[in-house]
Amino acid sequence: MKKSLSHRLSLALPFVSLLSLPLALSADVFTGKLKGYGCASHGITCPTEKLDPHIVLEPDFVLMLANGEYAFLPNLSRDIKVRYVLETIEVNGTKHPKFNAIKVDVLRVKQGDMFVTVWSQAEDDFYHRAMKTVMPGYLGR
Repeated sequence: MKKSLSHRLSLALPFVSLLSLPLALSADVFTGKLKGYGCASHGITCPTEKLDPHIVLEPDFVLMLANGEYAFLPNLSRDIKVRYVLETIEVNGTKHPKFNAIKVDVLRVKQGDMFVTVWSQAEDDFYHRAMKTVMPGYLGR
């Protein structure tokens, strides 16, 4: 008896979904504000506004979580972090089991009553691959 393609696909689809399930469950969502690392490590709030000259002196920025802890976002460039300092953000990512660091997959910024995606690792990777294709001497990642 010859099975139709749609029948075979309907049987295979649940198995493909199950294979991708662990990847979807491994990332968590973290919400908080981006603040300067120096200030966060000393328990003070700074910079106080986006144009505060103190921003220039901060070596890095961290995600301040609701429980008072902070987490580094090592795969986000400083430029991205500076752009959204003091804003409420949400990141999808994987927290390192030993260190207070999150590998960010997606960065969203709160705008009004919703979060808007402003950066993703997948798009960043695509950009760098495209640049290497267009410009063979491109020295990015």
